[in-house]
Amino acid sequence: MKYLFDHIQNVNELFKTNTKIILLTDYDGTLTPIQESPDLAILSEEVRQILLNYSHSRTFFLGIITGRSLRQIKKLVNIPKILYAANHGIELEGPGIRFSSPEAKKARCNLWHIYMRLFKSLHHIEGIYLEDKGYTVSLHYRLVKKAKDVEFITKTLTNITKPYLERKALSLNTGKMVYEICPPVTWNKATTIQWLLTNYFPLNFGEDALLIYLGDDKADIQVFNTLKGKELTIFVGNPS
Repeated sequence: MKYLFDHIQNVNELFKTNTKIILLTDYDGTLTPIQESPDLAILSEEVRQILLNYSHSRTFFLGIITGRSLRQIKKLVNIPKILYAANHGIELEGPGIRFSSPEAKKARCNLWHIYMRLFKSLHHIEGIYLEDKGYTVSLHYRLVKKAKDVEFITKTLTNITKPYLERKALSLNTGKMVYEICPPVTWNKATTIQWLLTNYFPLNFGEDALLIYLGDDKADIQVFNTLKGKELTIFVGNPS
């Protein structure tokens, strides 16, 4: 991994020599700092203006790819006519596209049961934040101060999800102080971008566009590995 600003001249050359650039970026930890609560992760006016400028440019095609729900990310960013890939790509909406995974829809009943059981078991713990995002469920424990509570959360989550995981009815992923319970689909940020590069961008923006991707988390590193050597990927934060 190379430090971006040691190679900024090369990046500037890419901008000069490519007339079409697809700019895809994560939200939390990339466009906004990681916050104690997801509700506090609000775009600064400076960043929002930069995104607006890109969205109005004929050179750039702008997209946000995030673990948040489609409704939530559209409200937070509030920029029309760009691509939103929500719930790690399970929901897609943008110019010429509106999609949600049929396989993921089948898992919504199981996800709702998981959410209710987690809520009943863990709602008394101070600092816990549980999100029902329709196609996924997120359990944030960044604000949980007591080690014994974190241990209890992990044990409870394991016990509740184990039967679903064993029969591959759901999957469990981890992020920065968050657990994510997801449908049993291979649809993630990396596979979403691969699909977009093959099926969406050539038809809606042209075949010779340079892809630039920005991210900060494990799910984003999957994208980096998929695109390695082909596009420009930028890790936001400390790689250690």
